[in-house]
Amino acid sequence: MVKFGTPTYAVLGLGRFGSAVGRELMFDDATVVGVDLEEAAVKRNNGLLSKVVQADCTDVATIEELGISEFDGVVVAIGGAHVEASILTCSLLVDVGVENLWAKSSGNAHGRILDQIGVPHAVHPEEAMGRRVAHLVRGANLDYVELSSGTALVHTVVPTHVAGPLDEQALWQQHGVKVIAVRREDRWQPVLGHMVLEAGEQVQIYGDSRRVEKFSRMAARGR
Repeated sequence: MVKFGTPTYAVLGLGRFGSAVGRELMFDDATVVGVDLEEAAVKRNNGLLSKVVQADCTDVATIEELGISEFDGVVVAIGGAHVEASILTCSLLVDVGVENLWAKSSGNAHGRILDQIGVPHAVHPEEAMGRRVAHLVRGANLDYVELSSGTALVHTVVPTHVAGPLDEQALWQQHGVKVIAVRREDRWQPVLGHMVLEAGEQVQIYGDSRRVEKFSRMAARGR
């Protein structure tokens, strides 16, 4: 639902993942309501979110009393040993018509069930972080962000053989990557017009996951 004014979000489950989501949403000058059954979790987030409530999210009365269906976005951050509670909560939210619904998945089976009950956005934070760490452990990337459809955005350095005037078409044809930004004077600058790349300087590149990984390995080997 699109609304005018301050955006409103509900985060159900205030563990490490849910708390991080809620605090990040607060930077958007949004109204963020956090809900958790555990008193300790509620106390930890008191004063960090717009409002925190100790309540049972699997109870339809809680969903109705808080007006969750009227929020601009809802994140179900219940997971770990509480998969059943996550599924029941998501089922209630789908039933009351929440459209911008995101839910943390604790594994493949959990994710499949979320898909089956109609959750539009099931996220797998541990799996995604595991893949990201694997790319960083190889030592070729300074940072790695997996996007959709097998593509990635990578922070790496310019290989020696690519240094010089940037030829975007040749770079794409030969390596399947596009330079998005270059790090100069301690800040990221967009690639605009004619630009000369220097060997070893930091860049952000985009492309197929395997192609950007191969490009980064060339840079790591000093080619």
